[in-house]
Amino acid sequence: MPHYLTIHHDPELPRERIEARWIELAQERRALWVKTWFNLSKGKRFCWWDAPNQTALERVFSDHQVTWDEIVKVDITNPSDWRWRDD
Repeated sequence: MPHYLTIHHDPELPRERIEARWIELAQERRALWVKTWFNLSKGKRFCWWDAPNQTALERVFSDHQVTWDEIVKVDITNPSDWRWRDD
């Protein structure tokens, strides 16, 4: 399934509302929320999602009233993918 990085900037959104959405989104089945990096004092969240396509993810966000600044399809690599390569 394709991976997406979503960027959200909501400096005025209260922590309680963000956490309530996290509870909702953890139950979502149309897309899989994998992880979030956040700094709530700056109102920034960076989320990793797996979804069949960007449109499906946009629908999930719209249905849950989640705003986003950007959705970027990404590939993932890790240091362990490269550590023992000789080529």
